[in-house]
Amino acid sequence: MSSRMRVAQHRKKMEEEGYRLLQIWVPDRANEKFLSDMKREYASINKADEQDDIYEWLSEHSGWIWDEPA
Repeated sequence: MSSRMRVAQHRKKMEEEGYRLLQIWVPDRANEKFLSDMKREYASINKADEQDDIYEWLSEHSGWIWDEPA
């Protein structure tokens, strides 16, 4: 029996048991482009974390901008 036939039988059996084939794309952690993108994202997240104090200060001192006039 060829591997193609075994795969077809397996898929048919799984469908009969109520399963559905699902194929998805997942990140390739060995891919250089993916790794460089992740390093850039991590750096951006870390930089944002370092700026939390600035955003808290701005939030405290700029609330009046959005207040409706009395």
